[in-house]
Formats: sequence, structure tokens, C-alpha cells
Amino acid sequence: MTPPSTADELALELIAAQGLRAAENEDLSGWLLRADHGFTHRANSVLPLRRPRMPLAEALDRAARWYAARGLPLQLHLPVEARRLLDAELAELGWPAHLPTYLLVGDVGALHAAAADVVAVTVASAPDDEWLTLYRGGAGLATPARALLTRHDRAGFAAVRMDGRTVAVARGAVDDDWLGVMAVEVDPGYRRRGLAGAVMAALWRWGAQRGAVRSYVQVEVANEPALRLYTELGYAIHHEYHYRTAPAS
Repeated sequence: MTPPSTADELALELIAAQGLRAAENEDLSGWLLRADHGFTHRANSVLPLRRPRMPLAEALDRAARWYAARGLPLQLHLPVEARRLLDAELAELGWPAHLPTYLLVGDVGALHAAAADVVAVTVASAPDDEWLTLYRGGAGLATPARALLTRHDRAGFAAVRMDGRTVAVARGAVDDDWLGVMAVEVDPGYRRRGLAGAVMAALWRWGAQRGAVRSYVQVEVANEPALRLYTELGYAIHHEYHYRTAPAS
């Protein structure tokens, strides 16, 4: 794959931001401020889409005050290559980096999963309590989490039921011609059966019916099993990002 340009990285980051829509969004001279009660880093961080038309210190101060008013720390979501100069500036200021993450992409028509046609998967327009219980060990049941996951007009919630209960889930969202897949979870007692691939394949079909031709997923660099799964399914790394958080004063 040809390395993406800065514009390509930022355009895809904006698509991903639309796929998981924070409760509050505000533009700060080209920086997208996002807040949603602290649930997920993505929905509670600054995405610097453009260089602000003000000194960096002023932009950071204004952003810090915006997040402090919501009881949240200031953290920036930084595509490593597209925002390498800003990343270096923050590093010099003592802002620690954390949660390095890959954003992977694939053409919907070229993605493939071995168990896709042998496992029954349903895709609903909203998650039920069993779906939310499996997601992040029940964290999805909290009101802010449920609201964040469902705050989208084209979201689908895939699930596999076995032995009378939900044992695998995933969420998809379509923006423009992109399908974003997240929240892929499999009950520990049902792993190594291809269920993660099955719920993702169901979302590829669901997304294609809604005009998606490309798909993206996000996985932490340290999550080697998930990264291996996604590459086996046909995804490839597009770019890497991480977060930098304001140091304690």
C-alpha cells in the first residue's frame, strides 16, 4: 500500500470521528474538541485537523479550559505522521504519549472471513442489554456509553447467539462510503470458533447494502491477537496514532 498523505490521514480520522459521535463537539480554529462523559479516548480528545490560527500555548489553554469545564483532562489525538511537528512540540513540553493505535483499512469486497457463511449473525439497529453486557465487560450498559454507541443514523449492531445467550458482538457505522467497525467482542468460552470474523463479515454485507465500499478498524498496537485477526481478514495498516495528555501541573 502506498503511504497515505497527510490529507488522506486527516480525512480518514474525520470519517472515524463521525463514526463515533461525541455528545459535544466544538471547533477551535481547526481543532475538533470532543467530549462525552469520559467514555473512550476517541470521544474525549482533541483531533487537530488544521494548524490553529493562534499560538500553540493559547490553543492549549483554551482547550484545557473547555475540558476542565466538563471535568475532563486535556488530551490530543495525534496521527503520528500527519501531525509529527505538533507531536514533537508536545513531547518537548513534557506531554506523555500513550495508547499507540493502528487504523487499518480494506476494500469491503475484498475482505473475507472463514466462518462467515456457517454462523448465524443478526444485525439490529440498536443494541439490546445482552449486547451491551458483552461489550467491555458490561461498560456499555452505562447511559453515556449506550448513548454514544447509538448516536448515529446508520449504525448496525451484529450479534451471535449460542446456547441461549449472546456470545459475540460488533458495531458498524457507515459514513460516506466508509464502514467503521468497532466493539468486536467474543465471550471467552466461545473463542477460536471464527465468531469475530463472522460478526465482522455480517457488518461488511450490511454496510455494502448502505453504500460502503471501504472499511476501517482501529486496534491498539499492543493488541497482537486482534491485529493478526484483522490482517488475516484482509485489512492493512493505513496509519498510526496515539494520544498525548497534558502533564499534571
